[in-house]
Parts: sequence; C-alpha cells; structure tokens
Amino acid sequence: MPEFVSPNVIKADGVWQIEGKPREDFKVVQIFHPSNLPGKTMILGFIDIPPNGGTPSHRHGGAAIVAIPIAGTCLNQMNNNEPIVCNVGDFWFEAPGCHHQRCENVGEENAKFFAVLVVDDEVIKDGFGGIFVLDKEVEAGEKEASV
Repeated sequence: MPEFVSPNVIKADGVWQIEGKPREDFKVVQIFHPSNLPGKTMILGFIDIPPNGGTPSHRHGGAAIVAIPIAGTCLNQMNNNEPIVCNVGDFWFEAPGCHHQRCENVGEENAKFFAVLVVDDEVIKDGFGGIFVLDKEVEAGEKEASV
C-alpha cells in the first residue's frame, strides 16, 4: 500500500486548514462523567463539514472515538490504512493513538456526524484544546504531540 502523503496545510486567518478547503465546524453538545469510567470523560460532539471541506491530519489526545454520520458523505483515512467512505447508517472507530490522516467531505451536501469521545480527565483539565491536535500545530511548535 502506498504511503499517505498529506495535502498542503496552511495557516489562514490564524487557522490551520488544507489549502483550498474550508474547515469543519465542531461543537461540544454534551459532557458526561460515567461512574463506571473513573478518570474518564465522555464528550458528545457534533461535526459539520461543508462540501469540499476537510480537516488536516490530526490525533485526539488519546481519546477513543465512535463517529456516526447523520448527513452527507465523509472520506476517512487512519493509520495509513485504505480510505473508507462513510454515509448515513455507517460509523467509524478511532482507537486511542489513532492518526486520523484524512477526513473530507466528498459529497455535494454538508457532511454531518456525531462523535462520542472517551478521554482521560487529565487531557481536558485545562480545556478541550488537547483533544484535537493537528500535525501542523505540532510541527510549528504550537502544541505538544498527543497519542
């Protein structure tokens, strides 16, 4: 299998993005502290990616994630595996340490999905910035690498 080659990622108006592609919109919907997962927090997030939009390569601060599309079509590639295309009724899983190399809207309507993240409390003690760590932020020295 050929090695993944990351698209050109640039900083525009203070935001890292794939050159020529708009970024996703991410909102925290709900936060849970399940008693059977001491030291962990569950976060329900909502992601909306416009047509031709995408997210630069990233990791999720050690979170385990299940993503469930509710509209549109999203192409994902993780850990140099073959890309997968997810539609409504599909889902994907990102294990802790997963390298999410591609997340792109490949349809003509907004790609929307919910993501359930299970993350160590320590990762979010100072806010949610440690959950979403772009490769370019690490390369530029803006954030610490996450696994």
